[in-house]
Amino acid sequence: MHLIFLGPPACGKGTQSAILEQKYGYYHLSTGDLMRREVATGSELGKTIKLNIEKGVLAASEIVNELLKKDVENHKQMSILFDGYPRKIDQAKFLDSVLEKNKDTLKRVFYFDIDAEELFQRILSRVTCNACGAVYNLRTNPPKEDGVCDSCGSHELVRRGDDNEEILKNRIQSFFEETAPLREFYQKRGILSVINARAPVEIVTEQIINAL
Repeated sequence: MHLIFLGPPACGKGTQSAILEQKYGYYHLSTGDLMRREVATGSELGKTIKLNIEKGVLAASEIVNELLKKDVENHKQMSILFDGYPRKIDQAKFLDSVLEKNKDTLKRVFYFDIDAEELFQRILSRVTCNACGAVYNLRTNPPKEDGVCDSCGSHELVRRGDDNEEILKNRIQSFFEETAPLREFYQKRGILSVINARAPVEIVTEQIINAL
């Protein structure tokens, strides 16, 4: 039973993915994480991805598709939660072809509905654990102990390098120009649920679980 979390940066996809991963055993496939891991290898592909991230633009579909296909193949026995993919109609069609090859299909697509101003405030308040990758928002979902990761106890809570105003504007604009049409794409297939992403974390979780 595969799911997609569709929404702009900082809408809460990562937080909800972690909850479903723990509660239901989903494999959390984040294309953002896949790309950052590739960047860390120092490969030529990683250098290209790093340049895209620094500019705040979406990576080419060919790059993302290749990373995703490999990861899906490595986890084809699990229920996958796709976070941050697809971002374009052509990627949605590519995902369909990958799943069909494995005789799989999508169960539901969740669209995280939130306005640009709220996103702006959330991103400027977001920190990530440098040790385990856990994500927190100092306004809406802070760690239980200030400066300490709930998951691993690390004190290395840092802001991502691409969390600044200039890059934020590019990322939000890219989302609404290129990704928002996916809402209609999946709505026509009858598998889209719109989530009020402005609600508190536990209410967002409840909305998701009720739609499963």
